[in-house]
Formats: sequence, C-alpha cells, structure tokens
Amino acid sequence: MWETALTNPPNGAARRLAFLLKLIGDGPPRFALGDLAARAGLPQSTVHRNLQALIEFGLVERSGSQSYRIGRELQRIASRLLQRFDLVRAAQPLLAELVGNWHETAVLCTYSPIERRVVIAESVCTPHPLRFAIENGMEIGLVWGSLGRAVLAFLPPGEIELVLRDPSVGPLTGRPRMPRDDLLEELDAIREQGFSRYYEPQMEIAGIAAPVFGPEGEVLGCVGVTMPSSRYRNHLEDDLVDAVCAAGRHLSGLAAVSPA
Repeated sequence: MWETALTNPPNGAARRLAFLLKLIGDGPPRFALGDLAARAGLPQSTVHRNLQALIEFGLVERSGSQSYRIGRELQRIASRLLQRFDLVRAAQPLLAELVGNWHETAVLCTYSPIERRVVIAESVCTPHPLRFAIENGMEIGLVWGSLGRAVLAFLPPGEIELVLRDPSVGPLTGRPRMPRDDLLEELDAIREQGFSRYYEPQMEIAGIAAPVFGPEGEVLGCVGVTMPSSRYRNHLEDDLVDAVCAAGRHLSGLAAVSPA
C-alpha cells in the first residue's frame, strides 16, 4: 500500500498525468482506483480519466474488475532503460570487493534531481558485529555525512543553493549544520579531492564516499563505505580512500560508455 495522502497535487492535465504515473511506478503491483486517488489527493473522477489515457498506451492495465496494474508496455520501456545501464547491478561486485578487502559496509547511493534527495540503492554489510544499521531505500541528507556531501559538492550551483536554504538539523545528532561559509569551503575541498570524509565520534559513525557521474558529467549518486568511528582511524594510513575513489571512477566509466 501507499503511504498517507500527499498534499498539493500538481495543476494541469499533463503534470497530473506524469504525477500519477510516478505514483504508480513507486506503488504496489496492483492498486484500486480509490487508493490511487487518495494517495494523489485527487478526485476519483480525475484519476479515472487519467488512467484511461494510460491504459490506451499500454502503460497501465486492468487487473480484474476492481483494480489496475502496471502495463506491459511500461515494463518493456523500463526493461530497455535498464539494459542501457543498470547502475545497481554494475555496482554490486564493486561493493562486494570493498567489503571483502576492507571489511566495512559498502553502499551505493543514487540521487533524484526532481526530489533533491539521496537514497541507498544497494548495500553490502560488514562482517563485523559492530556496525551502523544500513537499509536499502534509506534516505541520506545531502548536507550530512560523507555520502550526502559526495553528491552535494557536484550538483549545479543553483541546486546547491536550494539545498542550503533548507534549515535542517542533523538526522543523527539533532544539531544544526555547520555555518554556510564553512560548508561551502568543505564542498570546495571535496570537489578538489574527489571524495568526502565524515567523522562523528559522538555518534560513533564515520565514512568515506566518492561521486558517480553520468555520461554528460551529471552526478548520479555516490559509492562509499561506512563504519563506526572507533574503526575509522585504522584506515587513515591505508588505501581505502583510493579504493573508494577507484570504484566511483569505474562506475562513472561504465555509465559513460553504456549503449544509447
């Protein structure tokens, strides 16, 4: 089932149709008209009219008399897109190699420019019993930690500005973020170095992350390792940073040469 209803659904027929299609793609395999309308915050008559247009092009299909499902044409389109470049599948052996060599949790994060958020798309956990809890689908704050800042530093200046306008507090510490000028200086350093570090002994968490870029130089997300801060200093003199950066470059290279 979907989560609670959204507020302020989009205006305009085209924007509503795209909005509904996104909800359908993110929702359960089968859904009822009323459930989709409630999630979208739109009248059932409006949702029904839009569903008929999606059915016409095979993007949605009937599933019995009272429900709908994702259409086979939409599945075909999604499959073709995945064949071009599946970032998660490409990252899996690299994450496993990082864990095998360094025994710390390795993660792949992807960035959504529409929602301006980073989520953990894939992870491989450390064999150590002492580890930070990581779940696929977990959202990562852009201004917090090595993973978020590895993406934030490489966004266009306008997007960085929008992110910095959000007066959020740390999801783990509950503290306000560092002053704006200090954060901008840190983002400059990340761009120069090509990776980000995070060390927070009070919350017993640390990490290293490197960006992953698309074929046109746009940031797709990042690859990184997370660990308890008590083990972080063990990696200061080894090649873990080089390994993380190499994984990011490798994924970027695969994205750049993926078939169109």
